[in-house]
Amino acid sequence: MLQPWGLYSSSLGHHTLPLLRVHVVANIKELGAQVKLTQTYSNDTEAALQAAYSFPIPSRAAVCSFVMVKQDGTRVIGHVEEKREAREMYDSAVVQGVQAALLEQQTPDVFQIAVGNILPGETVDIEIVYATELAEDEENDSIRFHLPLHIGARYGAQTEPTWHSWNISSYLPPQSPFLEIFANLEAVAPIAQIGCPSHSVSTELGPDPALPNAHELPFSHYARVSLSSDAALDRDFVLTMRSAGLDAPRCVAELHPVHPTTALALTLIPRFKLPDLTRQEFVFLVDRSGSMQGSRIAAAKRALIVMLRSLPVKQSLVQIASFGNMCSLLWPGGSQPYDQTTLDYATHHVDGMQADFGGTRIREALAHCFGARKGDRPTSVFVLTDGAAWDVEGVLTEVKAAVASSAAQAYLRVSVLGIGNSASTAMCEGVARVGNGSCMMVGEQETNFTGKIARMLKAALTPMVTDISVDWGIQDAETSEDSPDDDDFVFISSEESKSEERMTLNLFDEAVDPLQLEHRPFPPRPEVVLSPPPPVQQSPFKIRSLSPGNRLNVYTILQGKTIPKSVTLTGLTEDGSKIQLSVPVAISCLPNVPDSPPAIHALAARKIIQDLEDGQHGLSLNDADLLARTVAASIMRLAKEYYIASSQTSFIAVDESYGRILNETLPQPALYTIVVGCVPYRTDDLNREYSYLDLRTVGLILLQFVLNAGQNCHRPRHTLRCVVR
Repeated sequence: MLQPWGLYSSSLGHHTLPLLRVHVVANIKELGAQVKLTQTYSNDTEAALQAAYSFPIPSRAAVCSFVMVKQDGTRVIGHVEEKREAREMYDSAVVQGVQAALLEQQTPDVFQIAVGNILPGETVDIEIVYATELAEDEENDSIRFHLPLHIGARYGAQTEPTWHSWNISSYLPPQSPFLEIFANLEAVAPIAQIGCPSHSVSTELGPDPALPNAHELPFSHYARVSLSSDAALDRDFVLTMRSAGLDAPRCVAELHPVHPTTALALTLIPRFKLPDLTRQEFVFLVDRSGSMQGSRIAAAKRALIVMLRSLPVKQSLVQIASFGNMCSLLWPGGSQPYDQTTLDYATHHVDGMQADFGGTRIREALAHCFGARKGDRPTSVFVLTDGAAWDVEGVLTEVKAAVASSAAQAYLRVSVLGIGNSASTAMCEGVARVGNGSCMMVGEQETNFTGKIARMLKAALTPMVTDISVDWGIQDAETSEDSPDDDDFVFISSEESKSEERMTLNLFDEAVDPLQLEHRPFPPRPEVVLSPPPPVQQSPFKIRSLSPGNRLNVYTILQGKTIPKSVTLTGLTEDGSKIQLSVPVAISCLPNVPDSPPAIHALAARKIIQDLEDGQHGLSLNDADLLARTVAASIMRLAKEYYIASSQTSFIAVDESYGRILNETLPQPALYTIVVGCVPYRTDDLNREYSYLDLRTVGLILLQFVLNAGQNCHRPRHTLRCVVR
């Protein structure tokens, strides 16, 4: 079941706030797109509400602005704070009767917003701005813009709850369209083709007439695409564009208006030819869980047949694995030599595939395949899935460990074909990223995706290119890889500074009790001390994948305002040959939405944070706890400096003028004191006030106390004070 984005009352169960309209403006230009999403909601109840709002974005995007617009037009702009601090600020504001809004990252591709103290009959606009990369599409010189509209149901335990689906049609206003999408496209050459495989759209060539210099702009380089609907969309919105030069190497620079930094973005689709690998093992891991029913499993079967028929005939091994609640191998004894007999047998097996394997236990399936590989040659694993599982972090950990433990001559690459309108980009792109593979996404309405399959296979057949690096043209600059990490942390024990005095000990001191143990407190955890940002911060931290037909994006944040004239990409092939490419640098012309940071800085910071979360960094600390806290602090510094949401930071918007209005409008809450006789499992739930909880929530808290009491009932009583409306 698909789960649309929406605003839900958290104080009235799953009562939905009417979603009146959705307005999307996407500016697609150069390396990416900047998307402004506005949703208008109305509180149709007779009580002030708190509400929760979940929405998807591509995992490659950076959420860089959050604004709450009140009914009187007042704009309450969100600012970035540490995640726990932002939550505390929000809770405190709501308790005080202040209208506030909070944006938090749940997973890399799912965010949630909480809005507190929405007055009866009030209309609220929620504005989200994010910057995102553009992926390559089916043909050469083509790009793909993806606007996700649903959070698909996912298997496994969720770290934080999202709200269930709801019938949006009963709230649609008759006087205006419910959904409007406007996309402004700009290319460096005349636009040859525009497509929308997901929907019927209106297309106009030429620049927007509202631009002040519209008559001076090259007419054929611009286009405008629009979609208007009186009902909610039942699938994601996908837009494609083909124009000469989209695959060509480009590098653009952006000066930050406030910080003394310069961000650069390098993009290209490599076109070089190397001899194919002479021997390799190919493993196809097919998702046959319940979420793959219908058109998804049909697309997976079509793709798998094309892949099987495109493998090299000589010295290739092949294996097909199916997974859901369990994982089964077509050949339990191991991969088989690829020939006509095995191809026919595999084809017959694929024809009979159904989505009947239950849940999406992708981590266990990957571990099973990694353990069954031959290990005497390179292995390419192709995962065909919708990624419908919450355990993204666990899956990425499994893939990283398998790749890292592979021998140099028997390396492992993991690629993903993401299938479905609501496929998880966090799962699909994440697995390919840490697996040194490629990722292509296919919608359920797409009937031809052989070009994407060809890109994936070509990448798998190409030998690994090593020692890939980018010279950013900054003389004597140290990259983050060269920064000495140990110098950032200096710990001095106070005991070491004291000279011990020599003294004579009494061997029988009556004041000493030999049975009494001295109290030895644990030493305090060493504090994290971050050094200033290095001159060059790059993502990927280490470029591990470079293959023909698959787009490479590299970002950097340079300290200072110097813009290099060119950048140089280099690498080594398996036989030691050097590859090299120099790319001139141009000034970015990406427009910036008001109240949001520069787009390339936001994307660069998001990618560097992604590397830190993946464990791709130059920190080398022996203390695991200190390392984890240092990574978290580094993420927080980047996110706050460049104003983006992350795993460690959230957006918080507080309207201080709202408390007076709310207090004059609503009756004061009743205060209930509940005495609990046993200590619950979570002791932080004790002796604190829970504000604006409904009775059902209070009951759940009390039930938790009872279930976790057990042997702890001898403890003193504790008091739980709840404010209940």
